[in-house]
Amino acid sequence: MSTATGAISSSRKSALSLPVSVWVPLLVMTWVFLNVFLVRLGFQTGYQATCGLLAGGIDGSILASIILATLGDRLQAGTTGLLSGYGFHDAMSKFASTKQYLVWIHGHTEKALVMLLGPDENFHRAVQAEVLWMAGTAGIVMLLTLLVQLIRTAGSNSPTDH
Repeated sequence: MSTATGAISSSRKSALSLPVSVWVPLLVMTWVFLNVFLVRLGFQTGYQATCGLLAGGIDGSILASIILATLGDRLQAGTTGLLSGYGFHDAMSKFASTKQYLVWIHGHTEKALVMLLGPDENFHRAVQAEVLWMAGTAGIVMLLTLLVQLIRTAGSNSPTDH
């Protein structure tokens, strides 16, 4: 068996040798462009909900990974409780508070939206609906990931019977 020497290993070394202050912003920029691409793809194909769910799933996975990597067990448990309480309340009221927040953001960013997306108010509402799909899916994915982690840590901390 041989190990790779040459182009493969040198590209890996160069990617790993980049400072965190360089590759993290590049990764975040790629994440943002992926979201924009999925929103645009949803409008071009007519599958706004599907693309919104896909983008929300990706966003929720990334955010849950960040939470799991950076927060302690107690803070993870608190975040899980916060998300589950918000998610249950929001689901019962059909995401009313999230919709209200999106309408508030739309009202305060109307000038920028007109410059970026054009003056079509129906298109703005369609973008709001897709962002709602993304936010809801991201919240559910984060909640489920944190619940699984909470169950795993609770199971590993329980005393064993001898």
